[in-house]
Amino acid sequence: HNVTLSAVSRAPLAKLQAYKRRMGWTFPWASSHGGDFNFDFDVSFTEEQQREEGIEYNYVREAPLAEIPSRTTADGSATFAAMSGTDMATYTRERPGMSAFVIEDGVVYHAYSTYARGLDGLWGMYQWLDRAPRGRNETGVWWRRHDEYGQG
Repeated sequence: HNVTLSAVSRAPLAKLQAYKRRMGWTFPWASSHGGDFNFDFDVSFTEEQQREEGIEYNYVREAPLAEIPSRTTADGSATFAAMSGTDMATYTRERPGMSAFVIEDGVVYHAYSTYARGLDGLWGMYQWLDRAPRGRNETGVWWRRHDEYGQG
C-alpha cells in the first residue's frame, strides 16, 4: 500500500530521538520545533489565542481560558500536565491529532485529520477494553511507560 507512519512533535529533535531510543521505537519522528506545522493543523496554540481569542480544536471553538474555570482547576488534565512537567495552561496549548497525506505527481495533499476521541481507534487496547464487561474501568491515570513498571 506504500503507507508510512511518521510522528511530528514540537520538541527539539535531540529530545525526541532520546525518548524514541528509551522507548525502543523505530518509526520516523520529526521535529516541528520553531516551525508552524502543528499550528497549521490546529494542534498547537499560542498563549494569546488561549487567553484572548479562544482555541478552535476538533472543529469546535473553545472560549478563552479565562472564561473556562475547569481549565484552571485540578482535574484529569492537571494530572497529565504535572506528569509532563508543565503547568495546566501550557499543557492545554498542545493537543493530539492525526493527519494523513498523499503524494501524487510529486505534490503533497492533506487528505484527512482527526483529533481528541477520534484518535481512540489508533489505540489498539481501547478497542478490546471498550468491549469488555467493565469497559475501560479507568480510575485516574492508569498507564505507565514500559520502563516505569516496578516503580511505585
